[in-house]
Amino acid sequence: MSITIQVSDLQQGYGRTIVLKDINLTVHNGEILGLIGPSGAGKTTLVSTIMGMLRPQKGNVTVLGQPMPNRQLLGKIGYMAQTDALYSALTARENLNFLVLCREFGRNH
Repeated sequence: MSITIQVSDLQQGYGRTIVLKDINLTVHNGEILGLIGPSGAGKTTLVSTIMGMLRPQKGNVTVLGQPMPNRQLLGKIGYMAQTDALYSALTARENLNFLVLCREFGRNH
């Protein structure tokens, strides 16, 4: 079974606060993953890092065999944020273009 998401020795934080430390995760093609934990546990930080919205402070994240962040993969993966979110790896114009494409796709399907 091929690997869809691979997280290796991930460390992520904000300023001097480490939120995620030594995280290792493998999700194979066809698997479903749920993250459960209290507020502030790092669930959103982990997903944001996997999606490429945050660069890992330490460690590696790959999606579909490609290191993240990777702009080309944004068209192949989806993410529903709990609040409106922008991709930090994209420019303001690219974020707007992406949102327009998402809206057009939704209207056509």
